[in-house]
Amino acid sequence: MLRASSDTHTDCGIAQTAFGECVPYVTGEDPSLAVQCCSAVRDIKELTPTVEDRRAICACLVQELKDAGGSVDSSKASGLARACGVSTDVIPTSLSFDCSK
Repeated sequence: MLRASSDTHTDCGIAQTAFGECVPYVTGEDPSLAVQCCSAVRDIKELTPTVEDRRAICACLVQELKDAGGSVDSSKASGLARACGVSTDVIPTSLSFDCSK
C-alpha cells in the first residue's frame, strides 16, 4: 500500500511516500518484508548523502510512523536496511528515535 504524502515534491515527501511501503512491516502489521520496501530503503539512502540530509529524512520517517498510529517493532526496524542489503542508519527504530545522532 503506497501512501502518498501531502507534499511529495520535497525530499521529505518523497521519503515518506517511499517508506509507506515499509510501514506495515516495521509496525508489525505485515510479517513479510516486501520487495517494494527494499526498493524504498535504497531510494531513501540516495536522498541522504549528508549528515544534515539523514537527520531531516529520519525526522520525516519518525513523523510518518507516528502518523500511522501504530507501534514500531524495533527488531524489524533495526534490521530493515541489513535485510534489504543497504547500509544506512536513517531508518528509525522507535517512535522516540533520536535523529540527531
